Amino acid sequence: MHFKYASILTTVYVTFMFGVALPILFPIAVFTFFNMYVAERTLLAYYYPKPPTYDDQLNNLALRTTKWAPIFLIFFGFWFLGQP
Repeated sequence: MHFKYASILTTVYVTFMFGVALPILFPIAVFTFFNMYVAERTLLAYYYPKPPTYDDQLNNLALRTTKWAPIFLIFFGFWFLGQP
C-alpha cells in the first residue's frame, strides 16, 4: 500500500514543482492518476482475494504531505517565471 502512496506523492510533487516550466506535466499527471485508478479498480475486482485492513494513519499522512505541494508550485513557478 505504501508503494502506491509513494507513486501518487511523487507524481503530485514532480508535477507541481515543474509544471509551470513544463505545462505538459499536468495532462500527463491526469492520465497517470486515471491509469492508476482504472488499474486498481480492475485488480481489486478481479485479482486481489481480500484487501488487508489498514487504518487511516497512512491516508492522513499522505493528505498532510500533499497539502504542501501548492506551496512548491508557487515558489518554483515564481522562480521559473522570474528567470530571464
